[in-house]
Amino acid sequence: MSDYRPVDAATRVEIEQLIAEMLYRLDHNRADTTWELYTEDGVSVGPMGDMDREAMKAWGAKRARQTDVVGRHHIGGIRLVRSPDGNGDEVEGTVQYLTFRDTNEPQTLPASVGEFRERYRKVDGRWLFARREIVPVFGGRAAAAHAARVAGQEGPAR
Repeated sequence: MSDYRPVDAATRVEIEQLIAEMLYRLDHNRADTTWELYTEDGVSVGPMGDMDREAMKAWGAKRARQTDVVGRHHIGGIRLVRSPDGNGDEVEGTVQYLTFRDTNEPQTLPASVGEFRERYRKVDGRWLFARREIVPVFGGRAAAAHAARVAGQEGPAR
């Protein structure tokens, strides 16, 4: 049985705008505001650890102060499907990403290649992240080293 349950065009555009806003904030020293893009019970899971909104707020404030790290995210292959319950207020998505960082050697190679596995929920007419899982497929050591740098635990990629 196929799990392909496409979303309507308006929903796709609204969720793609949410994803783009998240990446813009991460790439332009506004990580301290990314927590605002999550539902009250929203979580982020990945190389930085598991974070609820309060943990994201603390992480984002610290990351926004690290203006010496330049990164850019490039995305594609966005797949959005209605949640199995069919109520229309939740959508599941997979977004393919490339992340480049000036701390990677060489800088022109991606620091991480993977996917975001996400769940979005419509709250008061606005789509927000309910869950965001960051899954490095390639470059996992570089992603782990970056997570350590952001956490203030310098060290080489292992």
